[in-house]
Amino acid sequence: MQITAFKKMNGLYKKILCIVTTVLLSLLFVQTTWHPFTYLKLKNDPQKAHKPELTFTNYCKGSFQSQVDEYLKENYATRAICIRTVNQYNYWFDNKKTCTGFMLPGKDNWMYYRPGVLDYYGKEGPTHFKTDFELRNYIDNQVDMLNELRGILRNDYGIELLSFIAPDKPFIYPEHLPDMERDTTMVNAGDYFAQRFAETDFPNIDMKPWYKAIADTSQRLLFMPMDSHWQYASVFGFDSLFRLMNSLNDFGIPQMKINGIKTSRYKGRQDDEATLNLLFKIPNHTPLYTADISVISDSTSRKPKVLFVGDSFIFAYEWLIPKKELTSYYENWFYYDNVYKGFNKAKYKLKDINKLRSVLNADFIVVYSVGYQWYHGTRGFVEDVLSAIKDPYQVEVAKTMNRIESDEEWMQKIREKAQDKGVSVERMLELDAQWVVEHKNK
Repeated sequence: MQITAFKKMNGLYKKILCIVTTVLLSLLFVQTTWHPFTYLKLKNDPQKAHKPELTFTNYCKGSFQSQVDEYLKENYATRAICIRTVNQYNYWFDNKKTCTGFMLPGKDNWMYYRPGVLDYYGKEGPTHFKTDFELRNYIDNQVDMLNELRGILRNDYGIELLSFIAPDKPFIYPEHLPDMERDTTMVNAGDYFAQRFAETDFPNIDMKPWYKAIADTSQRLLFMPMDSHWQYASVFGFDSLFRLMNSLNDFGIPQMKINGIKTSRYKGRQDDEATLNLLFKIPNHTPLYTADISVISDSTSRKPKVLFVGDSFIFAYEWLIPKKELTSYYENWFYYDNVYKGFNKAKYKLKDINKLRSVLNADFIVVYSVGYQWYHGTRGFVEDVLSAIKDPYQVEVAKTMNRIESDEEWMQKIREKAQDKGVSVERMLELDAQWVVEHKNK
């Protein structure tokens, strides 16, 4: 009887195991196929595989099977949870190890960008330049070219070129940095750019010393422990930037008014924390803030067209500033690679647009970066634009493109031709402008 009872119990366990396994596999299949359950998605997830379409041809060739395999590797039901679990384990039990080498944990649950920390300790320069002389010479050349370009833009086109150096979190709150030996063999790029700008009368705002002074007296944090971007405090920087812009030519830019700072209702993960892709939220009771902004204008005010060339610190402008009340148009060249045009943020790759036409379309061009980014200078901007603006043909094409764009009837024909030829509207616009210039005197 005992053997019979044991066999019955053993059979029952097998049935339960079979049912549980079937249910779990079914749930995984349903979630992978239709995604009925939602969960926190991974940030900066570099998924590249697209869901393949089954056709007779790709099935016979075997390509469909391999495409499905690649797709499932990136889209199985528990992928995000598994990745977050591994990241959480490493963060808890491996000295706060992060999933990306770009992030560097500090003290007191603070997080920093590694290049910014290296820059604070003088170790970032040697990763870009062999000697201090080489670094200084590079910056001197960049500043000389910027001044030359500014002269051409201002004198020939009435366009103002200026810069600002955004504050970098490690320099504002160094007390939470991880301990590291300092290297004093090279000048700091941001500091030396600011020095050379001042010596050559190039319009620039260096926000690092200003924000450091504010941080030493402010009751509110200017940077959040788990966010290396500036947030509410950026409004003071942008207010100063637009005041500097207006002072250059009395353009009549509407004035920003900062009515006050208030506690934000946002309860999500801060930017750096979200980048870590952890399973659980890091305990942090630091309040978040937002700014109450209004714009003052009158019948004499003019809203400028602004081209920003720089890094992600400009995104705070998009989040916090009433853009349409302050500017008539703005364009963002993000890391001199991705281009975001206008308030609808139409996205292009920089290589796919005519750079000079964007430059000549602007009233103000602002070159900006946070501290450690200045080791890259303008990332090729000043070299490319200075070369193009000295070429009469390129200038004429760029000006013609802007003239065509202002003619809605002409632009409608451009859109139709672009669709017929299977090219972008931007490319079709450039081709038409080239044809007009080349046949102008024939």
